[in-house]
Amino acid sequence: MIKTSSLLILAFLVNISISNASDISQSDLLFKEATDAVKEKSYLKAINIFSQLANGAEADAQYNLALLLKSGKGKPQDYKAALKWAWLSLLGSIEEADKLVDEIKDIIPEPALKEIRKDVRVYINDRADSGKMKAIGQMGDYFLIVPEDADYKNAYLWFLVGSAFQIEGAIAKRDKVEREIEGKDILKIQSNALAIFEKISDNLK
Repeated sequence: MIKTSSLLILAFLVNISISNASDISQSDLLFKEATDAVKEKSYLKAINIFSQLANGAEADAQYNLALLLKSGKGKPQDYKAALKWAWLSLLGSIEEADKLVDEIKDIIPEPALKEIRKDVRVYINDRADSGKMKAIGQMGDYFLIVPEDADYKNAYLWFLVGSAFQIEGAIAKRDKVEREIEGKDILKIQSNALAIFEKISDNLK
């Protein structure tokens, strides 16, 4: 893969090179095309390509799309969309997105933040329900990172599901979050997690 952390800062996107064609996927080629568009200041073209990749859950594209939408290059500034993609890229393990999220959140009033939080949740939840393993793990992280106050019960539910699917890191997160939940709630959450696990398992058949 050609996408590394150095590509996540928009100013550095122009430095991409391709050295081994056999390791390059279609998404890699599109990503390079988008970064070439940035170099040529064809920002709308870059936005369109990053949007395609972002909708396919490519976290680095989500981050770069958020940067462009926040900057107002290629399209008028769109803080709502920028925050959505910044949050999604943060949930996709793009650490640089944390600062970007904080910058945009300070601009947006709470009613709009509530709407964006819902959009992020629906985006990930739809992918998780269809059996996308990465999204299942992200659902647990969502409830710790995106809401105004951490929702430990729902985070625990999704880490239970993730643990059952053997998603990396889910068991450690499950056990850590469980300590934040009262014993009387644990069995109910586990029952709900089983129902979600079985639904996703059916969708994978």
